Amino acid sequence: PCNPGQPRFFSRETPTDVIYVLTLMLASGAAALFATQALAALVYGANAPSVLQSIKEGRGGLAKLPLWGQCLMILMISDVLQYWAHRLFHWGPFWPFHAVHHSSEQVDWITTYRVHPVNYLLYATPVSALVVLLGFSPVAIAILAPINMAHAALVHANLDWDFGPFRTVLASPVFHRWHHVNDPEVRDKNFAPTFPILDVIFGTYYMPAGERPKVFGADDTPAVGYLAQVAYPFKALFGRRGAAGPASQTGG
Repeated sequence: PCNPGQPRFFSRETPTDVIYVLTLMLASGAAALFATQALAALVYGANAPSVLQSIKEGRGGLAKLPLWGQCLMILMISDVLQYWAHRLFHWGPFWPFHAVHHSSEQVDWITTYRVHPVNYLLYATPVSALVVLLGFSPVAIAILAPINMAHAALVHANLDWDFGPFRTVLASPVFHRWHHVNDPEVRDKNFAPTFPILDVIFGTYYMPAGERPKVFGADDTPAVGYLAQVAYPFKALFGRRGAAGPASQTGG
């Protein structure tokens, strides 16, 4: 483990995270479908249904490329978009929604799913919709879905893995655990979901040699309680402005 004193299987945060898992399972598919249809209607107008049907049947513009090439392109496009969307959610009025994800004080694989509904809708679904509308094969998207889920769980896991010489090639548990440290100057680093080279390029890479992240969480954000966490951003923004703290809203 990266943090040896942390509970191995269950903690006081586990019930809250299980609710997030269940709600995402129920809502993520519908949200992605809605976003895809809405974006298609915006771009293609009355032709949207035929365009979507063509893509569904594997006749999209990029579906003719080799599957490995499509998978690599999807990963690269998604990573660049999500890198900047992630940075946006560390800034100003977006931060309280993303702070819910950072509220976990015992970061582990299941923390992956602790995402406020607004954060999910504005961060994940637009990228998914765009990838679909670019015309990649549904097979390529289906191949990547479980891989992305497994990797997301891995980088949140309590593992002392930094991937050594490949630390800037693929996001590791240590790389992402630094992002969850309860220190605004540190957590405004390491935004890339998959490829840390983006953080290197844009000056947000943080992996100090010989050190490990220790204290996690986000000040003033409830660490447990699904309903309390869902309500928190609205209270922070409208009920008690500035509750997230000035430093929490600077962004990286």
